[in-house]
Amino acid sequence: MPTVSILIPVKNAAPYLHACLRSIVQQDFADWECLLLNDGSEDDSAEIMGQFIAQDKRFSEIPANGNGLIDANRALLAAAAGELCTRMDADDIMPKNRLHNMVKTLMDAAPKTLVTGRVQFFPEENCGVGTQFYEAWLNARCDQNDHWQHIWRECVIPSPCWMMRTAELRQAGCFDNAVYPEDYDMAFRLYSQGFQVVSAPDICHLWRQHPQRYSRNSGHYSAEAFMQLKWNYWKEMFLQPQDSIIILGTLDKGKLLKKMVDANGTEVVWLAHKAHIGGNVIDNKPVVNYRDYAFSEGVSVISTLSSIDDHAEVYNHLATAGVRVFHFC
Repeated sequence: MPTVSILIPVKNAAPYLHACLRSIVQQDFADWECLLLNDGSEDDSAEIMGQFIAQDKRFSEIPANGNGLIDANRALLAAAAGELCTRMDADDIMPKNRLHNMVKTLMDAAPKTLVTGRVQFFPEENCGVGTQFYEAWLNARCDQNDHWQHIWRECVIPSPCWMMRTAELRQAGCFDNAVYPEDYDMAFRLYSQGFQVVSAPDICHLWRQHPQRYSRNSGHYSAEAFMQLKWNYWKEMFLQPQDSIIILGTLDKGKLLKKMVDANGTEVVWLAHKAHIGGNVIDNKPVVNYRDYAFSEGVSVISTLSSIDDHAEVYNHLATAGVRVFHFC
């Protein structure tokens, strides 16, 4: 039985797949199996997979059972024989010491631990400002070891850069439900079940950016899908039947969240962060300036403001009022 099972769904990854699989062969930790699943590729991915399978018995192909990334992840996990499990995207590259560092970190950790690590996006010409910000933000979570404190903002676990004990991954029910974004759903699932996150040293993943990348072109990763997932987990974990929801922010994300709260039949209090918006009516709902609202002790606010740092005055006011803020930005 190998120590590590590497799970790789493959879909039209031919331009990058050889480099990806070669980076796995070159790992300085050799006790692994690599499970490949061809999710309906229409390019030369199958031929490239076959070449590596023929040359190295640690590679094998798992037949597809359904279609799409969640079905692929589910089939790969079911076939995994390793004590530990990790994910990899077919267009990315593993640094040479990734498996060694992640295995050692996980073996030294307590039960119910997910190991992640720093990432680096490449090539530089395809990395816009948003990508650079996300890279810095993810790596700051590793440096500060504060992943769960930021989970409501964005997915804190890179989908191709984590490792867990295989039995715990299955017990947690990851990939059991057809819920996208699947990596964010996995993070929330582990957070709600009391898992801890520990970061391995060094850069653990080289994350390729290109126009055909699945997450860039699929509706599964739309702003609405992310907001719906946050709202579903938040109401399950925190919402009481008698509660109303206080939403801070009246722009697109605020309006999107308000529609979801309205659909749940929950009363909404809508706060504006700028004085001139207070007193307006948007979507048939009056908007109250945050300074004019009388907060009850211990109440929670969901903020949809796009930046935390740019609204220090608002958040200082809420902190003084004893308000707990969840950042859905």
